[in-house]
Amino acid sequence: MDLRTLGQSGLRVSELGLSTGHWGTQVAIDAAPALLRAFLDEGGNLVDVASAAAMAEVNSGVHRRELVLSAASGVNPASPAGRRVDCSRRALLNDLDDILATLGLDHLDLWSVAYWDPHTPVEEVCAALDYAVDTGRVRYAGVRDYAGWQLAATYAQRPLVATQVPYSLLVREAELEVMPAAEYLGVGLIAADPLAHGVLSGEIAADDPHAPRFMGQRSEKITEALRTAAQGLGLSAATAAVAWVRQRAEVAATLVEAQEPEDISRCARATLPVPIHRALDDISR
Repeated sequence: MDLRTLGQSGLRVSELGLSTGHWGTQVAIDAAPALLRAFLDEGGNLVDVASAAAMAEVNSGVHRRELVLSAASGVNPASPAGRRVDCSRRALLNDLDDILATLGLDHLDLWSVAYWDPHTPVEEVCAALDYAVDTGRVRYAGVRDYAGWQLAATYAQRPLVATQVPYSLLVREAELEVMPAAEYLGVGLIAADPLAHGVLSGEIAADDPHAPRFMGQRSEKITEALRTAAQGLGLSAATAAVAWVRQRAEVAATLVEAQEPEDISRCARATLPVPIHRALDDISR
C-alpha cells in the first residue's frame, strides 16, 4: 500500500484508511485487533477514530506511533435536531480533550472540524485549531463536509492539510467545488463512504436512514455496471467500488469499514484496469 503526502504538508498517510465508524458492537470490537494488525501488515497507517470509546476498548498490541490517528469535533449526533452542530472554541476544545482522555493519548495526528457552523465566526474556529496545534494536542488540522467556498474561507484564515468528504461512484458532488478548491489550495482530500452506505455493495444496514436517498434508477444502472465489471475481474462489488475511488488522482486516502482482515487485503491489492475505470467513470456521471 502506497503512502501519500497529505496536501502540502509532510504528513504521510496510507492510500487506504481504516474507519472505526462501525465499531459499535462488542462483536466488532472483538474483531478490531485483527483488523488493525492486518491493516498495518498491508502498509496502512491512517485510522479514522469515529468512535473514541470503541477505539479505547481495543487492546490491539499496536504501537501508537505506527498509526496516524484522525478524529473530528463539532457535531454531536445525540443532541436535538438543530443543535447538533457547535463549532465554537469552547465546544471544539472540550470535545478534543474528551477524545484524548478517552483514548489515553496526549495528541491526535489529524484533528478536523466536522461541519461548517454558520453561528460561529470562521476566525474563532481557526483560533481553536491554532490553539490545539500550539499546545501540542494536535499535529495537523483539517475540515470535513465543507463546501468549496467554506474550505477556501477557512484556509484564508489558517492553512489546512486535509478535507474529508463522501465520495463514491454514486456520490460525486465533491467534483464540482470541493476537489477543485482543494487542488488549488493544496489541501489533501480524504474520501469517506466509498460504498455509499452499502448501496454499491448491496449490504445496506436495516437501520440506516441515509441509504434510501442513494437509491433509484441511476443507482441501479451504476450498481449493475459495477457488479458486471467486478465479476469479470474476479472481485466483489465492494472491492471494485473502493478501487475506483482509491485510483482517483484527486484522492489522497480512501476510508474503508472492513469487516474482516481479508477485506483489507483485497482492497489494498485490487486495481481496476484503465478501460474499466474509465467506463465506470463515464456511466456514473
